[in-house]
Amino acid sequence: MTGFFDGLVAAFLAILWNAWIVSRVRRSFPGAEGQFLAKIYLWSLGLRYAGALFLNAYAGDSVFADTFWGDSSTYDYGGYLMSLQWSGQTFVVPTVVTAVSGYGFQYFVGAIYFLVGRNQLVVQFLNGTIGGLSIFVIYGIAKHLFDAKAARWAALFMAFFPQMIFWSCAMYKDPSILFCISVCMYAVLKLRERFTLAHIALFVASSLALMTLRFYIFYMVAFATLGTFLFAQRRGLFGSVLAQIALVAVFLGAMTFGVRTETIEQQTSYFDLDKLQTARLGQTTLGKSAFAGEIDVSTPTGALAALPIGLAYLLFAPFPWAITGLRQLMTLPETLVWYALMPSLLRGLRHTLKERLRPALPILVFATTLTIAYAIFQSNVGTAYRQRTQVTMFFFILMGAGIEEKRRQREQLRLRETAVLPAWQR
Repeated sequence: MTGFFDGLVAAFLAILWNAWIVSRVRRSFPGAEGQFLAKIYLWSLGLRYAGALFLNAYAGDSVFADTFWGDSSTYDYGGYLMSLQWSGQTFVVPTVVTAVSGYGFQYFVGAIYFLVGRNQLVVQFLNGTIGGLSIFVIYGIAKHLFDAKAARWAALFMAFFPQMIFWSCAMYKDPSILFCISVCMYAVLKLRERFTLAHIALFVASSLALMTLRFYIFYMVAFATLGTFLFAQRRGLFGSVLAQIALVAVFLGAMTFGVRTETIEQQTSYFDLDKLQTARLGQTTLGKSAFAGEIDVSTPTGALAALPIGLAYLLFAPFPWAITGLRQLMTLPETLVWYALMPSLLRGLRHTLKERLRPALPILVFATTLTIAYAIFQSNVGTAYRQRTQVTMFFFILMGAGIEEKRRQREQLRLRETAVLPAWQR
């Protein structure tokens, strides 16, 4: 638990950086749009910070920590050791030095502790802010692909869906992962229109940061964006090819200088069905809410066999009729809302495939690839629920588009019915 003085320091710093963010939002988005975004950002931030205070107050209770604090303790301790090492003390942190993924967040925590001391609440407040910033990115993507009305729905879902709030409250790396993914996709959409160094730098920086947080998502983002960039261009063929070559060259150059060859070799070795099966067995044996543990995904046939049940659990678990434990029970209201939004998701997907396929192609490929990968890999309800957030934010965009598409259809139907009525009945 963070002490009173450190809590005041965390609150003071949070007020400073959020005041700057809100002022920037109001300058960047004039009028009602800026007021709307600033308002939902502050409300969502209040919920995230309230959750952070609650989790921080009870983090010392072992039973509570096992349920809600999770791997926050790992990042807290690892970051603290790193801050001591940077301060001149002789500490070795082998879990950070040899880690294949996730080490980026420990460096993040260590840097904060080095600057302000071991203050968990500062990290939690920063996590809440990063989660809040993702609202703006998702809003920008949705507005670019559809319109401001669909973007408002996506922003509201991103701001107030409980799973998005919860993972921003503790010392989890999830908010940073979501932010980096969304920034990558936003940068690609902008590069599709205009090839600028600023957007290239944004894409490369967020991609490399993602590698340090969860490496396999980095490769999926790279595949989805670089693999579809050429087909999502508005330029002519020659200009599109040149832009594709330039983007790939910059991306590979940044990887060469920014990532060790040994790290890349270790990471790519994990794209193996045998290792996937080993990791899956670990979830099945250690997790309290395992499913489909009998399926062997070490072969292509086994992976295909795991796909249907994996998709069902990834997209819809925890099922209301199979809830066990307090943590799953707390997700019930959100789950019911999630189910109610499925028609909007399908309607938005159909509209996107029909009208906006070309610009939305990188996002659709990434969401589809990651959903299939998690459906094969995951065998634990809790982990599947957590990892689902990485595609949920793009589902929110489709849901917003689906809601607005239904509203437009109703409006068109009303206008047609009005047109056929006699003048005295209109």
